[in-house]
Amino acid sequence: MKIGIIGGLGPLATVKFMEMLNTRLENLNKEIEMVVINDPTTPDRTSYILDNTKENPINKILEMVKKLELFDCDLLVMPCNTASYFYKEIINNTSILFINIVEETVKYLNINNIKKVGLLATEGTIQSGIYKELLDEYNIELITPNKEEQNIISSIIYDGIKSGKEININDFYKIVNNLKNLGSEKVILGCTELSALKEIYHLQAEYLIDAMEILADSTIRHIKNTD
Repeated sequence: MKIGIIGGLGPLATVKFMEMLNTRLENLNKEIEMVVINDPTTPDRTSYILDNTKENPINKILEMVKKLELFDCDLLVMPCNTASYFYKEIINNTSILFINIVEETVKYLNINNIKKVGLLATEGTIQSGIYKELLDEYNIELITPNKEEQNIISSIIYDGIKSGKEININDFYKIVNNLKNLGSEKVILGCTELSALKEIYHLQAEYLIDAMEILADSTIRHIKNTD
């Protein structure tokens, strides 16, 4: 089994995802080969989603896919929620099985009987509707931050985590609590930079669902099922 990772979206999230996989593989007492293409020069996904005149990131993403094909990978994963906007284009351009972080997260919610969920993500992820479309299929209600709160989340992602700078964690918790007060049973960390935030600030809140952890768990399940 050889896992191909479409990485660099962003680089810190890719490293955190590999750590998650390695920890789980150690628990299985398994050594699995990973091939990582970590290309941080991929154009910003949110910029393109919000304005299609911007440079399209799909070309860089498919370049990474083709490189991973040369290594005969058995499975592809991409630790980036926003880039799942290009999911159909990816699977239409490769024969390798691709595990979609958004799809796996929604399946997790459905299995755990979550009926109302909050989402913290990039503005691109929110506006693209990639979570809402799948959540609607399972009759799960989606709650998102208001405009002011979304601006704060975007700043945490881009000005904080991606830039390696400190953030005001109280602002983050305030938004999470507001989503809870609106009826969210759980709140999805729907950006892998927010998954990194969880690790950096040791967030322990049980009502936070980490999409990147779900992707790691799904990857491990696939490995076990193909033994």
